[in-house]
Amino acid sequence: MPDAPSPEYAAPPAGYAPPVPAGARRNTWAVATAVVISVVVVVGLFGYGIVGYNFATSRIDSARSTYNSVIVHQNTITEEFNSINTKLTTVNLKSSSAADIKVNRATFVQLVSQSLAAQPTITADDATLAAAQASLKDKAWLTLFSRTSLDQTSSRIGHERNALASAKKITADLLLLGQFFQAYDDAFIDLDTIDTKEQASDLPGAAAAIATLKTDIAKALALAGAPGLPPEMKQLLTDMQTLAVDDGKLLDAAIAGDVAASQAAVKLVEADVAKLESHNYDAIGSEIKAFYQPLVDAFNAEVAKANNT
Repeated sequence: MPDAPSPEYAAPPAGYAPPVPAGARRNTWAVATAVVISVVVVVGLFGYGIVGYNFATSRIDSARSTYNSVIVHQNTITEEFNSINTKLTTVNLKSSSAADIKVNRATFVQLVSQSLAAQPTITADDATLAAAQASLKDKAWLTLFSRTSLDQTSSRIGHERNALASAKKITADLLLLGQFFQAYDDAFIDLDTIDTKEQASDLPGAAAAIATLKTDIAKALALAGAPGLPPEMKQLLTDMQTLAVDDGKLLDAAIAGDVAASQAAVKLVEADVAKLESHNYDAIGSEIKAFYQPLVDAFNAEVAKANNT
């Protein structure tokens, strides 16, 4: 029979597990803590991504809505610019009838009206786009995962703002050009009126038309620095001014019944008309178009970049 265990070393009860060493407990807690932290980080990143994505999407959608509204206005401007070459017609004494001149003047009246209407719209649209572009940078720390989409939208708006800057310059230039050509066409209408009155022997009417001609020429000369006008335009108007003076001399001689003075004035007027007709009006028109076409092309290029970004 085996010896009974010593009372000092009693056998452990059933199911007894030896105590875990202190070092092992610390390792278990470290692992558990690491797992919890990892879960928290993953959940946090997931939440960060969702919140950031939703915030970025709201900014992008708002910016796109603003952009689309601006495009509606821009389409009208684009149509106007792309038809500019058909509007820039320079009338003359040789090949332009009175009806042609009046139609041409009406075209420039419309051009001035369109340019005036476009400018405040362009300014307002650019301010709206600038605000939308700035909003894409809001809370940048929150939208890191959406930065590519935000930058792409910002780039599109940037190109559109470049297009608007071009449009602002072009419309400002066309406004001055249109005002010039209204006065220029008025001068040619005056010449036709003078001719009509003289042929009808309406000397007072002719005198009044000559006074109006001088006023319209002075107005055109004051506007002859409009963007795109070649230097020859001032010379052309100066020649027309000389014609107005000589035609006045002819009229005065006719009223006074001075035959010799009338004959001398007729020669002056004929020389003035010949000189006025000698100007190359087609070349003047081509120079004006050559000035504006690159500006319109630059505008269209920015519009294309905006649409394709």
